[in-house]
Amino acid sequence: MPLVCADLAEYGVILLPPGSHEYRDLLSGIERSLKIHPDGRPPVEQRDFDRITEHRDNSAILVNLAPVAIASLAYIWSVRTDGRIRTHCFLPGTHASILLPFYWTDRIKKFDAFWNTIFPGSSRLLIPEAGKIYGDNTDVRAPAQDELRLGDCFVTLVPGGFDGIRESVKLSLDGVFFADGGFAGPNQLGSWEHLVAARETYLSYAVEARESDRAGFFDRMQQARGAAPLVMPSPYEGLDGSAIREYQRQQIAHSVLLMRERLGDTATLAAVAAWRETPGPEPHRL
Repeated sequence: MPLVCADLAEYGVILLPPGSHEYRDLLSGIERSLKIHPDGRPPVEQRDFDRITEHRDNSAILVNLAPVAIASLAYIWSVRTDGRIRTHCFLPGTHASILLPFYWTDRIKKFDAFWNTIFPGSSRLLIPEAGKIYGDNTDVRAPAQDELRLGDCFVTLVPGGFDGIRESVKLSLDGVFFADGGFAGPNQLGSWEHLVAARETYLSYAVEARESDRAGFFDRMQQARGAAPLVMPSPYEGLDGSAIREYQRQQIAHSVLLMRERLGDTATLAAVAAWRETPGPEPHRL
């Protein structure tokens, strides 16, 4: 059964299944770019090329025809296993990124903006059941010197996948954030709510760090973190805005307390207070 793709063409984000005319040429271009290894680019291993070959019929190519780079995307896919259709999803999360640049230096932001976004005109191979997205912006231009990695100080986060090969039957884009904060998509998975809640939490903690005494601030972080970790609200149970906000408050408070262990009270308080100076792009729906 041919893979059915539901994209966001009206916003310039296209999905091409293996049967489309453009797929083969775009895939060849992605594979060629992955074989080029300038010093300082994220690593690509032989098993990645093997995976591309194995999953070719269960993949799609995303092309960004919008005028702005894509910063993150959420998607839903259905697979046939043992004669049954099962649905899975991927949420991009709210780790530090071009949209939430609160922890990062200007040097790391430059790296992130090149290697972890999708430039206008660039394409990516999506293999959802393997949890992988292949390709980078070198199909548009070469990286500048300050967009390359220094040592091992950068980490690229990728979703986990499934073992084995299943027959993908449908792939749907559920939400796309562009680098200027614009958001498009049905948003069944709540990626809009998670990012907005995270951003609001970062900024509110920054205000607390500026206005509170040291002991009071860290006491509130302890209270926000709680005694037991929260489980991320399931998108299959409906979007609960209050649960999402509470989850993000706890996760970011936990990160602040880890900073405290590494940097000490004074440096952590100053770093959190400085988050107000680097708020990132304002989220807005398109």
